[in-house]
Amino acid sequence: MTEYHFHWRAPDGGATLTPGVRIQAESDRHGAALALRTFMRQGCDLTSPLAHLDLTDASGRHTLLVDEIVDWLNEPNQAAFVEREGLAVLLQ
Repeated sequence: MTEYHFHWRAPDGGATLTPGVRIQAESDRHGAALALRTFMRQGCDLTSPLAHLDLTDASGRHTLLVDEIVDWLNEPNQAAFVEREGLAVLLQ
């Protein structure tokens, strides 16, 4: 189980922190994509400069930029995952 926290800059320039979500997925990137969908539904601005996810799991803490996750989702071999999970909204 991995915990994901989304970080972004608020319009006033201050940093924000959203509540974390815990997701069990086949990889960190799969879980990160699912977490982004959750954060987007909560109204987080995924297009904010340097928006990123902090991931915490048994191996420690890691950071993934939103752009890295979106680039990964755009890879042809992720098309079935994007379709199955309704993640196309993240690619717009």
